[in-house]
Amino acid sequence: MNTYFERQLDEELLRSEKKRTLIVIFVFLAAVLIRVVNLVLFRRDEDTELILSSLSILGFPVLLMLFETVYLYYVNQRIRSGGRRIPLYRQCMNAGAEICFPSFVILYVAKHHPAYPVLQSPFVMVYFILIILSTLRLSFVLCFFCGALASLSYIYFSLVLADRFHSSDVARALLLLFSGLAAGLVARQIRTGMDRSVRESERRMRVENLFGKQISPEVAGKMLENGGRLESRRMHVAIMFIDIRNFTRFASGRSPEEIVQYQNAFFSIVINTVGQHRGIVHQFLGDGCMVTFGAPLELGNPARNAVLASEALLQALEAAREKGELATTRIGIGIHTGEVVTGNIGTEERQQYSITGNVVILAARIEQMNKEFDSQLLVSEEVARSAERQDEAVCLGSFPLKGWHETVPIFKLA
Repeated sequence: MNTYFERQLDEELLRSEKKRTLIVIFVFLAAVLIRVVNLVLFRRDEDTELILSSLSILGFPVLLMLFETVYLYYVNQRIRSGGRRIPLYRQCMNAGAEICFPSFVILYVAKHHPAYPVLQSPFVMVYFILIILSTLRLSFVLCFFCGALASLSYIYFSLVLADRFHSSDVARALLLLFSGLAAGLVARQIRTGMDRSVRESERRMRVENLFGKQISPEVAGKMLENGGRLESRRMHVAIMFIDIRNFTRFASGRSPEEIVQYQNAFFSIVINTVGQHRGIVHQFLGDGCMVTFGAPLELGNPARNAVLASEALLQALEAAREKGELATTRIGIGIHTGEVVTGNIGTEERQQYSITGNVVILAARIEQMNKEFDSQLLVSEEVARSAERQDEAVCLGSFPLKGWHETVPIFKLA
């Protein structure tokens, strides 16, 4: 499946292959420079034939670096074009060519310097370097392929060039094979972890996208962290109710499509504005909504966040009207703060994140008072005090609210 995360994984594998190729180039470039410096500064007493032979051997790493440079260009082209990962057979061809490099050197040295113990020389260590670097390809097959090819090469040289196969040669051949096996197991473990992370990230993104369309992404994310549940708990929150004034009159005479278009534009402004103040739209109510500050994510002063969000919302609606992005809209806002019980309610088959408490009831009743006072933003005394707006808020008095056993002080902010 060509998903976003799989494409990201392909790009990461290409970048890893680029790093591996660069390391190979720099390793052999360093080897060439060290050998040249060694010949120039410290081997002046060696005969000309040996020096020329050493210089001819340097041609092999130079050719390998040229080969790797071409391969690096190929990898960069795939990265720039956003291509998929390099096919396995092409990586096997590249790995085979790299493993053949020390083999050619061993053959050359064995032919021109029969007395030199080439199978015990540092040339053999090049196999190990290439096997270790093959781990960056995150492929068990490629790592084991490198180890097996290096092991077979060493066995061949021991039997054909040295005409022997002692226990020490067996040990070196097995060490090369097991090095490839070990590198492959490490690469597989890393790759398995990456694949698991990709699948989990993709699953989480799909669930959050789908779930977040029904409830807020914050609630969806919190539920995912807790295995799909949010245990009931007491939280200090601020509840804001928003109502569009005269929405029924506005909707009469308009097509359903026009009404939906207006609602989408209005709620888009609401969601963006309250979100900037860490508010969460908890419920859409057709001609209004309920916004929560402080649940499920705690806030230090949810009442202050709610008041700031309300003032910003009134300004945003006016700005949208002036730009012609939204019809003239007058709203009523009511805010109350206090402790509520939050968490999932329902059965195992059907659950909903709920906020329960008198705070919700009072916030809704306070919002309804806007009709009586022709106001747009009313808050309770607790909100005015917590938000430090008592000096600028106008106290309208204490009023009996529907379903409430005592009068409630109401403050006007707009």
